[in-house]
Amino acid sequence: MNTVLSRANSLFAFSLSVMAALTFGCFITTAFKDRRVPVDIHVSKVMLKNVDDFTGPRERSDLGFITFDLSMSDFCFYANITMQVKGFLFFLCRN
Repeated sequence: MNTVLSRANSLFAFSLSVMAALTFGCFITTAFKDRRVPVDIHVSKVMLKNVDDFTGPRERSDLGFITFDLSMSDFCFYANITMQVKGFLFFLCRN
């Protein structure tokens, strides 16, 4: 007959196979999803400074600053999904 160790090994192998199938299923459902979002980027200030570099003797390096505004039109959609998930978790914790 089968020993306890043999049965445990079979159960472990089966659970790994199920986890691999679930992982592949999650990959397939999200891999081919269109993630493009319309984005508007407006650059308002670009500044470049020549500053001392303290890693070597008498070295100078460039330090750049860029100020920009980023706006996404679908941000409200993602915020709404986040609120729905929070509400679902609250519902689960309440019961």
